[in-house]
Parts: sequence; structure tokens; C-alpha cells
Amino acid sequence: MPIPSRTSPRLQQVPLRPYAALPIGWAVVVLVLTLTPSDEMPRTPVWELLSFDTAAHAGVFFVLAALSWFSLHRQRRWPWLAHHAVATTLVGSVLFGALIEVLQMTMKLGRHGEWSDLISDSIGAGLAVGLATAWAARQARQNKFLAAVVCWLGLMLATTTAQAQDIARARHTIETLASEKMHGRGYVQQGEHIAAEYLRKRFRELKLTPLAPNYTQPFTLDVNTFPGKIMLAFGDSAMWSGGRPLWREAPLRPGLDYIAAPASAGTVGATRWVPLVELPDSAILVNAGSTWWQWANRQPRHKWALVLPQRALPLLGALPPPLRQRLDSVARLTIVPKLTASIGSEVAPNVRFEVLAQSWGAFAGRARVAAPIAHYLGFALDAQVQRNYQTQNLAAVIRGSAQPDSFLVVSAHYDHLGTMGRDVYFPGGNDNASGVSMLLELAAHYAQPANRPAYSVVFLLFGAEEAGLVGSQYFVAHPLVPLQNIKFLVNLDLLGTGEQGATVVNGKVFEAPYKRLVALNDAHHYLPALGARGKAANSDHYPFSEAGVPAFFLYTRGGSTAYHDVNDKPAALSLAGFAGAFGLVRDFLNEKGAAPTQKNSR
Repeated sequence: MPIPSRTSPRLQQVPLRPYAALPIGWAVVVLVLTLTPSDEMPRTPVWELLSFDTAAHAGVFFVLAALSWFSLHRQRRWPWLAHHAVATTLVGSVLFGALIEVLQMTMKLGRHGEWSDLISDSIGAGLAVGLATAWAARQARQNKFLAAVVCWLGLMLATTTAQAQDIARARHTIETLASEKMHGRGYVQQGEHIAAEYLRKRFRELKLTPLAPNYTQPFTLDVNTFPGKIMLAFGDSAMWSGGRPLWREAPLRPGLDYIAAPASAGTVGATRWVPLVELPDSAILVNAGSTWWQWANRQPRHKWALVLPQRALPLLGALPPPLRQRLDSVARLTIVPKLTASIGSEVAPNVRFEVLAQSWGAFAGRARVAAPIAHYLGFALDAQVQRNYQTQNLAAVIRGSAQPDSFLVVSAHYDHLGTMGRDVYFPGGNDNASGVSMLLELAAHYAQPANRPAYSVVFLLFGAEEAGLVGSQYFVAHPLVPLQNIKFLVNLDLLGTGEQGATVVNGKVFEAPYKRLVALNDAHHYLPALGARGKAANSDHYPFSEAGVPAFFLYTRGGSTAYHDVNDKPAALSLAGFAGAFGLVRDFLNEKGAAPTQKNSR
């Protein structure tokens, strides 16, 4: 017969299990979270009656102390620790909290150790062991169940921030929408339809109520596209044979050196080579009797191409109609300081390219001659106008618990510029995958039962914004909710940066709401600064405000300068102001009626 153990009968009945893994695992999680650099952390919400940071620290150490007490109380290897689990847990929790504060003060992570946090840690640990001890004394047989409840409560408290908005999820949304498989969310290879289906799926996952069948409000538009061949090259005018140059430069790179202008016509057949005529001085355009004009009028319109600086374009509109028509009929290169693509529905009489000044200068500096004809231009472009192309807006709603017929609207456009040729696409990470991502994060927030709004909150994703606010104009003309019942609209566009704060279009129009926005930002330090602009037709808020709906358009400043070009990629976005903008918009909407009923009743 084995010698009886001197440990208590209660401890003898517990099988040997690796209980220490529970507090150790949680401690590792706490270390990773607390030592994460500050610029990688999301903004935390601001609570009215209690500092969120205080509650978070207490919650985290509530879980740590509960797991530590449970592990020490149940283990059988060291009986003394089992009998002194309360004291050991409290001392260990305090020392661990002090270690974290020391590390935050000494490591260059942008985090600041505060001894007041150690007090919060101690309060959380004390509360956990106090409750655990009391429950253990009354119901010893239910220790496992009680520990699980303690852990669950602490975890719910500690993860409030993650439930509010998820930076990792937001970035993944941006990366998905800006990926090559979306084809620039344009009108070639069904790019915008692919994006719309992805967004319908996200709406369904959040269990949002459709405002139209399958969340879809269809409409049509005319749009000029460039789905096939695109080529631009320069040749030497001194060596010419058989309709093409014997020597030529390597073709320029579409998207990087040049783009097709939105109204460009296409070419038919093989690459065309024509003399390229550089306008020596913009003033010549208004001197119809100049030698240059005499020469230009003698040339067949399809036998030459004009290159002129961007600053000369306004002069074209001031020309007499015969002269303007003459220049409109020839192929044209416009030299621009930055490539900025856009979408058009009209088609010019001939080919139009925009060439980056740096790329043009590199060639022109080598090939310029004194005669009017400096060199030859070779080009090919597949341009196709899509007539009555069917696209869509997407619309969903979370019905209000108190006033379901009063609406607050969050909007963003999901379309972008699509593709240019077979190999170039415009990612549109900042414009406007970032705004769509913000809208989805706000939808996820209000979709939680605890955050169900008092007023109904509508989420609108517009198509064809880049084509001239077509989708939002269609919605205003065919509203899915009464426009007079919309209390406020917040339009989200270009929210991938934020180092310098944000700008609010219509801030100078709706001064009182803007002052409340500034007050919220000043109180909670969401963004470095806010600036107000007047009325501007630069995003989807505009048709609504013109129809009498109060509306703001919020965009962030600083960081990446890529805009309407191939460099607007997710990797270039810092998301420095994303969490702050989320908190600011959420608080503003809550003040306007989106707060849960119990909060509105205060």
C-alpha cells in the first residue's frame, strides 16, 4: 500500500494538468499588445464616465489574476502555493504590471509608462482574486465554470477596442478592393461588378437590411474605355523610310510616362507614325497670322500631331471656331507635370495623350531641332465607348430602434478608374478603397446589438463617381429613402492618410455642425487638426447638399500624394488617421441620433 500523501484530500483528487499554461499564455499576449509600437495601435474609444485606458488595464489584469489564481489553486506540485494563491497572485500581478511600465518607458516604442496604470492593474487583479475566492468558498465544485466566466468577462472588457474598429481588417479590405483581380474597379473586364459583388457579400455578413433587391440600385451611363492596345513612341525625323522611322526610341511606359486622355479617340489598324509639331510659344495660338498658323493650316489633319504644354489648354477654348476645330482635329500630346487619369463619356475627333513632363523632357532634349517638325510620333490606341453601360449603387440600412423613419447616411464611392491597355490598372487604394473600408467598419460597429442606433443609419456605396458623380446624382433623383428625412450625410473619400489631420468640405456651409465636429476632435484628440472648406462638387456629398440635405465630405491630409495614378497602392497608405476618423465620425453620428436609445435618453 502506498504511503498516503500529506497534501489535502481535495488536492489529491485533482489530476496533474498544465494549468500554468493559462496565465503564461495570457501574459505573453499582454506583453505583445502592450509593447506594440504606438503607430501600429488603433485609437481607443473615449467613455464618458470612466477612462477607457483605466478600464482596459483593469480588465486585462482581471483576466491575468483570475487565470493565475485558478492555476495556483488547482496545481498539486507546490502545495504551499496552492494554500497562498491569493497573495501570490496579487504580488505577481503587481510585479508584472510594474515590469510592463518600465519596459514602455525604456523601449523606444512611442508608448509611455504611467504609474497610474499600475494602480489600475492592481485594482483589476484584486477584484479578480476577491471574486474568485468568494465564489470558491461557496461553491468549490464549480471552480472551472466560475473561472471560465471570469475569463470571459475580462476578455470582453479587454477587447472592446477591437470590436469598435479593426485596423487589420480595414487594411485587408483596402488591399482586396485595390488588388489586380478587381481590374481597377472600372468598366473593363467587369471590374466594378466584381467589386460590387464583394461588397454585397460584406453587407450580408453584417446582416444589414437591403434598401433595394440584393442591395442593388441599377443605372446606366456612357463611358469611354481603353481595353486593348496602347503604345506611344518617338522616332528620329532625320531617318525616314516607307512611312516609319528607321530609328526610334523605346516605347514610353503607359501609366508611368503617359496616359490616354479621357476623351481620346482610338486608332484603326497598325501603329501610325506622323510628324510631331511642338508649339514653341503659347502666345502663337492667339496670333492667327503667324507663320506657325500658316504652316499648320496647310497640313492634312491626320498627317501630323501637336504637342503643347498644359498651360496652353485654356487658350484653345478662346480661339475662333475655325482655328479651334483645326487643332481639335489633329492628334495631340499635352505635357503635364503629373499624370492624373480620369473618366470621360465624350470622344474627341482624334487621339489625345497626356505625357509626363519629365519623360517628354528626357527625349525632347536629345531630339529637338530648329525646324517646326522636331521628330515623329508613333502611336496606337484601342478606345471603345460603352453606351448605356449598366452599373449600380449599393444600399443597406440598420433600422433605428426609436425613430426608424429618421435617417443618418454614411456614403462612399467604390468605383475607380479601371484599366488602361491590357497591362495597366489603377489600384485606387486611397481613392476610394479607404473610404469604403471606413464605411464597412462603421457598419460593423452599428450592426452590433449593443450599438443599435436610435435613428436608422443608411450605408450607400456609389458607383460611377469617377465618371462625374453619376451614381449619387441618380440616387438623389431616385431616392430609396425620403431625402427630407435625412438628418445628415457624411461622405467618406480619401481616408488612407491623416498625418496632417483632415478637411471637411461644406464645413463653411454648415457652420454649427462643423463646430461640433471640431469640439469632438478637440475633446478626444482624434486627428491632429481639422480644416473647413466651402461648397465643392468634388465627391458624392454634392448632389445631396444641392438637394437640401445637410452633408459633409471628410478626407484626410498628409502622407502619400498618389492620386488618380498607378501609384495609389495600399502599401503607400499609412492609415495614420483612420482610427481617429472612425472615432470622430462615430461620435458625430451618435450626437445626431445614431447613439443607442439608452444613451440618447440621458
